[in-house]
Amino acid sequence: MMRNRFFLFLFLSVLFNAQNQRFTYDYSFIPDSANISDIKKEMMNLDVSKSGSKFYSYTVYRSDSLMKVDLEKQLAASGSMNVKSDNRKGLVRYTVSKTYPKYEVFFHNRILRDQYKVSEERPIVWTMTSEKLKIGEWSTQKAETDFAGRHWYAWFTTDIPIQDGPYKFHGLPGLIVKLEDQTQSHRFMLQAVKSISSIPEDIFGSHEISVNSKQYGKLVKEYEDYPTKGLKQIQMGGAVMIMKEGQNPNMKDQEKRIKERMKKDNNKIELNTI
Repeated sequence: MMRNRFFLFLFLSVLFNAQNQRFTYDYSFIPDSANISDIKKEMMNLDVSKSGSKFYSYTVYRSDSLMKVDLEKQLAASGSMNVKSDNRKGLVRYTVSKTYPKYEVFFHNRILRDQYKVSEERPIVWTMTSEKLKIGEWSTQKAETDFAGRHWYAWFTTDIPIQDGPYKFHGLPGLIVKLEDQTQSHRFMLQAVKSISSIPEDIFGSHEISVNSKQYGKLVKEYEDYPTKGLKQIQMGGAVMIMKEGQNPNMKDQEKRIKERMKKDNNKIELNTI
């Protein structure tokens, strides 16, 4: 019996790895721990190929793609571009990539004008349980882990023999169908599976700066302490003007607004970033 299950798993692995797959998750999260009734939702894609996976917000990607087309039309018609703030949709601006078969994990995110590629060195160690659950059409089994300051529960299915899942999570004997933290502040639920001809190449942006988790954590801390520091450099034509303290009376107001917004984004998916 075990021998037959092994060969079935091997056959399904070959079948799934022979084509690009897209797994779409519904992601619900609570940004502000002081306002738990405010639940945000985002549609996320996990695109899987032979060489690895890309996890990103479909909402953001579609919005940015439509905005790019609109700006190109504006430029062709008038020679100028006007970015409309209401065209920019989606809250999850980061992306995650994994390389197969080693499952190296990289976090991609922007701080002001710089795009960073952050290597993830922390291993994810799972504890398997005997608990089984039918989720939609999938027969799943429960596993648990502690990662980045949260305790996580995952339900995976060996019916899809891909050892991957939402965000940075991976390493179970099948695809993660459902994932949530103990506080239920962050929850991912698999909604759709389909084959795709190709995976978008322009998800992460260009000219990324490679850093490790500790270096990135320091950059994030610097930005949170002084969010307008990078805004002092203003591009004017071909020159860069450095604005000194006091030259822009709105700078302090802008910094105050940014910090107030940060206070309402206190319940991030990673409580410990380093």
